[in-house]
Amino acid sequence: MQFQKNRLATAALLAACAWIATGCDMTPGVIYVANGADFNVMSLTDAQDVCDTAARVAYLSWWDSATLKGCWVRERGEIVARFPGMAERRIPVGDFQRTELAGYRNLTLD
Repeated sequence: MQFQKNRLATAALLAACAWIATGCDMTPGVIYVANGADFNVMSLTDAQDVCDTAARVAYLSWWDSATLKGCWVRERGEIVARFPGMAERRIPVGDFQRTELAGYRNLTLD
């Protein structure tokens, strides 16, 4: 009887852990996007990854589906993004559109 109670308790614990884990999205979510003349989309995330303390991860993609990973930071009225092997890109904050995730988290670029 004690063995069955332990099995039930273990199963309940594992189910609770799985339920909690599915509720926590550990991948970086795209919070803002901008379209450009010389690129398809720049996506800003809230993840830090390899970026320095103030910067967050950004992705820059082209129409041929090539994508670069870099870092972004806000400086005054611009988003400054740095990608490997490219000059930094400065895009006005007003060019970025908020995603549903940013709305849900109540995030702004301020």
